Amino acid sequence: MKPITFSLTLSLAALLLTACTSSTTPATSKEATAQAPSEVGVDTDNTLLTVNTYSQALVYQLVAHWQQTDPSAMVAVTDFSYVDSGLEQASILSNHLNEAMMHDLHTFGVPVLDYKATDYIRVTEQGDFVLSRNYQELSGELPIRYVVTGTMTQHQQGMLINARLVRIDNKQVMSVARTFIPEAVVSAIIRHTEQATLQLTQG
Repeated sequence: MKPITFSLTLSLAALLLTACTSSTTPATSKEATAQAPSEVGVDTDNTLLTVNTYSQALVYQLVAHWQQTDPSAMVAVTDFSYVDSGLEQASILSNHLNEAMMHDLHTFGVPVLDYKATDYIRVTEQGDFVLSRNYQELSGELPIRYVVTGTMTQHQQGMLINARLVRIDNKQVMSVARTFIPEAVVSAIIRHTEQATLQLTQG
């Protein structure tokens, strides 16, 4: 079967162009994806940049390098682990990358499966929920063909991210991507704390 290449959306193309400096313009998508986003002109001094920008760059590389032969094959996205851990340690950064990459893959037209969705809506006093991290509440068998995963490496100036798309049945790496997220962008993500309170003092 002839490989099918996903067409890039105009909105993402516009975003990537606005994130590029005037001195660097990728000639082709192949040329651009061969480099880390910081090398293709992502302006890391722009305070408006968020982790979402780097998620889009990772997905851009993954899709461009992927010779997809089955456009209906389901893809799942897992949390990225710290490279110097037992590959079982995530963070708020990896949690957000997971969510952001699901969004960006779907935008590219890639079928994404959310394995954290349960078979029911859980109604509680705190709210109504369908997502869960309790494996006992989740389906044991899902039609997942590919998995996006990766590792994070702490750097003095930020976080090194290596991503890969793996075919789950034979563990073959189908595509790879990498980027560097500056420390200012990483530290801008704040973990939610349920006990957060506002202290008032008398002036």
